[in-house]
Amino acid sequence: MNACRGEDRSQADGAPSGARLATNALSLMFSDGLVLLIGLLLGNLILFCMQGVPISVRYSLMIIPTWWAAAILIGLVPGWGLGPVEELRRIELLLLAVFALAGVAYFFSREHVLPSRVVYIASYLSSAALIPLLRCGMRKLLTIPGWWGTATAVYGNADTVPRIIDALQREPELGYRPTAIFSDDLAWGSRLKGIPVLGGTDESTATAGTAIASLAHFPERRLTAFVDETLSRYRRVILLPAIHENAFSWVVPRNFGGLIGLEVTSNLLRSSSRAIKLGFEYGFVLITLPLWLPLTVLTALLVLAVDRHKPFYLQLRRGRFNRPFRAIKLQTMVSDAEARLEQALQENPALREEWNEHFKLREDPRITPLGRYLRRWSLDELPQFLNVLAGQMALVGPRPLPEYHHASLSEEVLAPRYRVRPGITGLWQVSGRSEAALEEMEKLDTFYVRNWSVWLDLVVLARTVSAVMMKRGAY
Repeated sequence: MNACRGEDRSQADGAPSGARLATNALSLMFSDGLVLLIGLLLGNLILFCMQGVPISVRYSLMIIPTWWAAAILIGLVPGWGLGPVEELRRIELLLLAVFALAGVAYFFSREHVLPSRVVYIASYLSSAALIPLLRCGMRKLLTIPGWWGTATAVYGNADTVPRIIDALQREPELGYRPTAIFSDDLAWGSRLKGIPVLGGTDESTATAGTAIASLAHFPERRLTAFVDETLSRYRRVILLPAIHENAFSWVVPRNFGGLIGLEVTSNLLRSSSRAIKLGFEYGFVLITLPLWLPLTVLTALLVLAVDRHKPFYLQLRRGRFNRPFRAIKLQTMVSDAEARLEQALQENPALREEWNEHFKLREDPRITPLGRYLRRWSLDELPQFLNVLAGQMALVGPRPLPEYHHASLSEEVLAPRYRVRPGITGLWQVSGRSEAALEEMEKLDTFYVRNWSVWLDLVVLARTVSAVMMKRGAY
């Protein structure tokens, strides 16, 4: 068939694909290079302040083009389709490799003046923290005028196409901009979520460089021709064998004599992964103890002085293997909290509906004025660092739920939660925090358990800080 009705959209899709690729790639290379240069200057400045060594980066500047070349090779430039977790993993591992390579190169260099270890450490640490942040900011800047990402054609049926479009529009940072739909059971010329339906699944468009295709509904006799002919017109093709609500991130294709299998890994089932997570979290809690412990004590004294009741509250929660434990929180509610809640729910049907959906209320009659402030900044959660040290909770994991909420979950949802320790923060909280509905919480918690990695935990922790500072979803 022709390649087709989407030709007249070339102007509407913005810059040609080559110009868009160059803009995206050069923008990220600029932000990465800027961070590396700042890191090198910072290290030299520290060395100057400590030892009076003149500031000079000429022996270290080769790190920047080395980074650029390696980043292109491993797909960090332009970085479409990586997602925050995979991007963070590649950035940190590449930084280690580049700085290690630079160290070896300088060791064998004939130069007598070599960069100090202070320069290396300061540059590495600042780059490890700032490269992901500046990349995020650069993508947001490019997204505003519509310059970020690659035009993407979506193939599927009336069931799968809306779900693919939703996923892509929820995560624009992935860089897949849906610009055309091809489906055999959607009306040609119509629009779905603002995206035009340009034809059937045997057609294509020259204005999209990427295609995402759901193969679930294709009969086997058509599948080979579809992949070999229609999809071969695109530079990049992503095939979705089936769409699952809780997929695995860590998937490795395996070839068995021409048969393709997918190896999936549940990292938290490995004792080594659990040991790494435990060591990281204990280390984090102990290192930050001088910060959170005095703040916890001061906040507890404030609760005692203002609200005139016990500052700490122990609430029964379910942990790993369904073992009960007492989660420690700062008291934020009035003494007759449950009676007030029941009265409010009986008097206001809208509140009852909100409670049934979230098990939380924006205007909760149980919370004291001081308690609202503590919850807004998540200060009431600080004592749960003690639960982490006691081995009852984790820094990141599915949130431990009250008994009334826990009892509403199905066995299918509870099973993965019982495999891990509950967390102070979690993927649900940073994906809308209290605003995410219960169904979304169940999906995200299950996804976290199946796809845990150190990198995912770091992303969740970074987003938690952002959510707290912006006071998103906390009430």
